[in-house]
Amino acid sequence: MLNEFELIAHDQTSGVHAFLIDMNYRRPHLHTDLEWIYVLDGQLTLTIENQTLHMKHGELIVINSCQLHELTAIETAKLLILQLNTKEFDAFFPQINELSFAPQVLSNHNNTHFQALRFYFFKTCLAFFEEQAYVALECHGYASLALAELLQSATFERIPENKQGAHLVRQERIRRISQYIYQHYPEKIRLETLAKQEELSVNYLSHFFQQNFGVSFQNYLNMIRCEKAHYLLTHTEHSILAISEMTGFSDMRYLNKAFKMNYHLSPKDYRNQQKTKSVLFNGPQIGEQQMIHSKFESIHLLKKLFHDLKPNETPSSL
Repeated sequence: MLNEFELIAHDQTSGVHAFLIDMNYRRPHLHTDLEWIYVLDGQLTLTIENQTLHMKHGELIVINSCQLHELTAIETAKLLILQLNTKEFDAFFPQINELSFAPQVLSNHNNTHFQALRFYFFKTCLAFFEEQAYVALECHGYASLALAELLQSATFERIPENKQGAHLVRQERIRRISQYIYQHYPEKIRLETLAKQEELSVNYLSHFFQQNFGVSFQNYLNMIRCEKAHYLLTHTEHSILAISEMTGFSDMRYLNKAFKMNYHLSPKDYRNQQKTKSVLFNGPQIGEQQMIHSKFESIHLLKKLFHDLKPNETPSSL
C-alpha cells in the first residue's frame, strides 16, 4: 500500500489551517503539522503506525507531526480538521516540539476538560473560516487555549533531551525535501540533486526517504505528479498528453502506469468516469474519495454547532 507525505499550505493565517471534509478513505500519509481530527458524522477508523483506533460522532484525535496515519470511513464520514504548524507556537511554548501524544481517542466520556477543548477547537476553526480583521490573533489565541486544554486531556510524553536534536533535524529535513519536490515536480528531479542539497550520500538519503516517507523517492514523486494530474483531469479540458507534460512525466505511458498504480484506473478511464457519474462517492474503483466543503458551508455548520451547545458545554470563564 502506498504512503504519502502531505504538504500543508497555510494561506490565510500563518501556522493554522482548517477544513471541513466528507471522505471515505485517505491513504497513508504524514506531514509536519500537528493534526486534530473531529468526527462530526459517521464512523472513522485510523491506523497510526500499525495501531488501529475507531472513532464515532463527537470524538477527537490528535496526530503527531511526521506520524504516518491512514483514514478509512464506514460509508462517508464528515470530519472537521485543524492543522497547526508547531513552529509558530514555539516562541512562547517551546515545549511543543518536545511532546509526543499517544494514539488516543478523546471524548466527553470521563474527561472533564473535553468540553473546553472542543469549544476552543471549534472557535479556532470558525475564526479561520470567517477571516475577520484580526484573524491571525484570533486563530493563534483560540488554538493556544485549545492546546492548553489538550495537555490536560490527553496522554503524552516528552521526547528525551538527548533525542530532541535528532528529532528536530529529521523534521526540518522532511520539510525541506517535501517543499523542494512540491515546487519542482514538473521538472526533472533526481535523488542525487536532493542528496547534494542535504549534504548526504545518495544511499543514505534513499534509506531516509523509505524510512520516513514510507515509499521510495521515485514513488513519492510519481504520487505528487499523479495528484496534480488527477486535479487537471477533473477540473480542466487539457488533453492527457498535455497533462503528462504539465505534471513532469516525460512520456504519456509513464503517466498511465503511475496513475493506474495510484488510482486503479487509466487517466482516460478516470476522466470518462467523472463525466458519467452523478454522485461523489461511487464505489471502490478509485482508492481515495473526498470533498472539501466551501468556506460558507463550513461557517454555517460551525455556527449551528455553537448554537446547539448546552450551557454546561461552554467554558465557565466565558
